[in-house]
Amino acid sequence: MSLAAQPKLEPGKTYRTRELRCFGENPTRLARRLVREGKLQQAAHGLFYAPLDSRFGQAPPSDDELLRGFLGSDTFVITGPPKWNALGLGTTAMFAATLVYNHRRTGEFIFDGRRFLLRRVYFPEQPTPEWYIIDLLQHHDMAGVSSAELEDRLVATLKHQRWNQKRLRAMAEEYGTKTTIELIGRCLQKADEP
Repeated sequence: MSLAAQPKLEPGKTYRTRELRCFGENPTRLARRLVREGKLQQAAHGLFYAPLDSRFGQAPPSDDELLRGFLGSDTFVITGPPKWNALGLGTTAMFAATLVYNHRRTGEFIFDGRRFLLRRVYFPEQPTPEWYIIDLLQHHDMAGVSSAELEDRLVATLKHQRWNQKRLRAMAEEYGTKTTIELIGRCLQKADEP
């Protein structure tokens, strides 16, 4: 049997149609055949994945793998309510879509029935909790909380030394707007008051 007849696909990995070219000269036709055979599932136009076998049947890939396949890069960060709510600053927001910052695409996309809101935004390579605070402050309206409420809660957590103040200021200066930088300055000043 030729390589084109039975390509070796890694379970849980995503494939763009063009990536299937190494298995045959007509990757579109090969992708359609592999979908018919159940060896690939279509996540979106031109984006496929090899399903993972689980005790509950075939499982889709992770959000990270879908995004890696679509963007062709590992340079992205998943943010939004799950990250913001985990900060313990009083937000309890929920989105119907996963918020993703990247350097390539902007828009709303559906992969394998899951909605992703992609935005081209400048972000650190390794986001810290302090960066997520800046992100939340700049998107407080999306989280359904006022900046005044967040300011009070941030001051309270700063008084308990929950955050690295130096890193928080640095993240604000590098990634924040002028308004966010001023808010962080006020919070740090209030936290130092007796």
